[in-house]
Order: sequence, then structure tokens, then C-alpha cells
Amino acid sequence: MKPIRTGLAALVLGISGVAVAAPAFAQETDVTVRSIRVLATDPEALAKFYATAFGMSETRRPVQSPAFTEIVLNSGSTAELAKAAKSTPIVIATRRANEPKAGGMAALILEVPDMDKAIERATKAGAKLMRPVAKSGEGLSYAFLTDPDGNQVELLLKQ
Repeated sequence: MKPIRTGLAALVLGISGVAVAAPAFAQETDVTVRSIRVLATDPEALAKFYATAFGMSETRRPVQSPAFTEIVLNSGSTAELAKAAKSTPIVIATRRANEPKAGGMAALILEVPDMDKAIERATKAGAKLMRPVAKSGEGLSYAFLTDPDGNQVELLLKQ
């Protein structure tokens, strides 16, 4: 009987080890979203759109040349507030001839405190409403716009 108990104990421990090991694979990998790149035929104009429509401010310009520009924006009405923001920044970058056409990138998703005001500000700044406000199966309110360069922007109402 002892060998059966030992074998059973080993089996239980083996199963437990697998059960305990599985969460280890789900642990954080220290991967974070550093920024979201939005392509633009006119980076200056598109940066102005995001500032006007969503209250973002420029924090820096990592690249500025006649052929390619990057403008980093983040949430905040001033550069100081935007630099201190904990949110993920947007990098407005020159759309090169060989890059995807407008709308060819994954959607930029912005959480907003007031959906109607966000849509109003964005459309006044040059966005086009693609899909009006709707609710997901989980009860989240959302809408889809395109920015002036044709990039898709999804708005989610903050919970």
C-alpha cells in the first residue's frame, strides 16, 4: 500500500506543480506600451488637431528634418502637464510614400470623460464621425471617428 500512496503523492504533487507553474507564465513581462504612432501627411496640422480636439500638448520632437518629423503629444493643456502625464503618448509622424494609407493602422483608442463633448470638439477640429455612439455587450459606450488624415480614432467613455 505504501508504494501506491507514494505514487499518488507524487502524482498529486506533480499536478499541483503544474497548477502552480501555470500562473508563473501569466506574470508580468515588463512589457509596456511606450507610445502610439499616428501617421500624417502634415504632422504639424495633425498635432494641432489632437491638441484642439482632445486637449493634448506637445512634449518634444525627437526627429525634425525636411523628410521626416515626429511630434510627441500627451494629455495635458500645457507642455509641463503633458510631460508629467502618466498616460501613453501619441507620436505624430510623417506618413512616407511606402507606409500604409490612412486608416491602415490599428485604431487609436482614447478614453474620454464626456462622449458628446469629445465628439463635438473633434468634429469641430476636423474629425469625421464614422459610427455614432453605441454600447458594447459589456455596456461600454463607444464611437468611431477619423482624424483629418484619415486615421481611425475610437472613443470610449470613461467608466
